[in-house]
Amino acid sequence: MGDMGWIEIVLFYGVAIGFGVWQYVSMDRKLKKTRAERAAKEAAERDGKPPAQ
Repeated sequence: MGDMGWIEIVLFYGVAIGFGVWQYVSMDRKLKKTRAERAAKEAAERDGKPPAQ
C-alpha cells in the first residue's frame, strides 16, 4: 500500500513528460516544413519563377 503514491507519481509524470515530448516533436516538424516552404518560395522568387504548389 505504501508504494501507491510512487506509482501515481510515475504514471502522472510519465504522461506529462510524454505529452511534452510529443508537442516538441510535433512543433519541430511543423517548423521544419514551414521553413522549407519559405525557402522554396524565396528561391523561386529569386529565380523569377512562380512557386510550385
